[in-house]
Amino acid sequence: MLAAESADSVDALQSRIKATSDRSTLARLHKQLGDQYIAQDRIAEAAEAYGDALEADPDQFSSAERVRMAIYLSWADKLKPSERELRAVLAREPKHQQARTHLARVLSWQGELSEAIEEADNVLKEHPNDREALLIKADALQWRGNYSEAIPLYRQLAANDNFDARVGLSRSLLATGNRTGSVEIMSSLKPGNARQERELMKLRESIDQETRPSLDARYNYFSDSDDNRLNRYSLSSNFSIGNQKLGVTFRHTDAEDETRDNRAEDLSFRVYTNPTEWLTLGGGLGFTQLRDGRTSTFPTGHLRIETKLFRGAAGATVHREVLSETAELIENRIRMTDVGFYLSQPLTERITVYAGYNYKDFSDGNHANDVRLASQYALYFNPRITIGHRFRFLDFHTQSGSGFFDPSNYIANRVFTSYWLERDKYYTYLEGYFGYETFRRNRVASDNFIHGGSGSIGFKPISTLAIEFNAEGGTFAAGSASGFNYFVIGPRVLFRF
Repeated sequence: MLAAESADSVDALQSRIKATSDRSTLARLHKQLGDQYIAQDRIAEAAEAYGDALEADPDQFSSAERVRMAIYLSWADKLKPSERELRAVLAREPKHQQARTHLARVLSWQGELSEAIEEADNVLKEHPNDREALLIKADALQWRGNYSEAIPLYRQLAANDNFDARVGLSRSLLATGNRTGSVEIMSSLKPGNARQERELMKLRESIDQETRPSLDARYNYFSDSDDNRLNRYSLSSNFSIGNQKLGVTFRHTDAEDETRDNRAEDLSFRVYTNPTEWLTLGGGLGFTQLRDGRTSTFPTGHLRIETKLFRGAAGATVHREVLSETAELIENRIRMTDVGFYLSQPLTERITVYAGYNYKDFSDGNHANDVRLASQYALYFNPRITIGHRFRFLDFHTQSGSGFFDPSNYIANRVFTSYWLERDKYYTYLEGYFGYETFRRNRVASDNFIHGGSGSIGFKPISTLAIEFNAEGGTFAAGSASGFNYFVIGPRVLFRF
């Protein structure tokens, strides 16, 4: 009976709105319509009505009414209109605590994390114990990757059994490698409403992705302009023991060209751990077996150390691997030792920069210096759309003719754009680039315009299964081991137990 009365009220209000031309009256009617939708838990329609009310005549409403309507606008993901209205209220009443607090929340939802933290701090200067402002600040710090600052705030709020703070604390501990602590907090959570149940479900999925054993099966077909063809099959498993993350990978490669048909198998084991919130250590051991009528086996391995630095990370890696991307490389038994250093920093929420250097030493006596620089700017956060630039300098000591791309003074500049979208059942990533490269090889100078891209489309029929298809290709000479035009396609299946 109550639902029927609410529906009648909605119909009556809609009829009055159609018959009204006075802006002040229209604004009030739209707000009443929004109130009716809220009573029926129809948030999207309520936000639409509130938006119409504020557009018609915002001065008809008190600051409290405008803030309340702005909150519902943000709940319906109308973040820009909500921000605009909250700023309008603050322009009239700079001390309006609720307006500034929710403005901080809206800014954080839009990815403007530094500004959100600043607005939360403005509230906390006047009201140091404002728990909502503290939570907003902690969330923004977590999303920005400042876990060492977010965790104490979450612990302060979680002491009073604050559900949202405990969710944030669990996520922060998970991100810093404290999986056991994250699981312990998650297990103690007791949702009190539908929203909290959804938050707990999302948290559980995030923890499952990091802690539950998984199987990852992939196949890739590779072809390039030098008539190299490769079929590669891999199966890997990841699992956790306490706060240690372990894994094992097996890979089989069939590589052929016009004169060869060779094989390679790789088996490797790895372990990663976070002894502190700011340090990651990892390494692995394995072997690669090459077959081209004769069989050879070589040890492989890697070490990695990464530390938090400012808002980003710095790290060092050492790799010992066997090159098996073409039949010629398998025949020549080329091994490589690679020592690298890198630094990655988000300068703002939208701008990220990366710098890396690698020294590569090859078993045929060749060696190379490899420098990579990248910068990118996020145009939008959901979907995430970025633009950026990549620079690469690659210089080999000589052209050894062992089957890998070994230029002198290789320089490439590429401009790229990327697109990432994730929904409940599917996700997609697309990237395209164009640019220019120049190098010398075998005393021949080359200058080329280059272009290419990559993409993946994934479908998740259930939360523990992802089916994905990937493709990559281009004219970027340093994009593959043998150089020049290439493409790679293949499916992937990921299953978590």
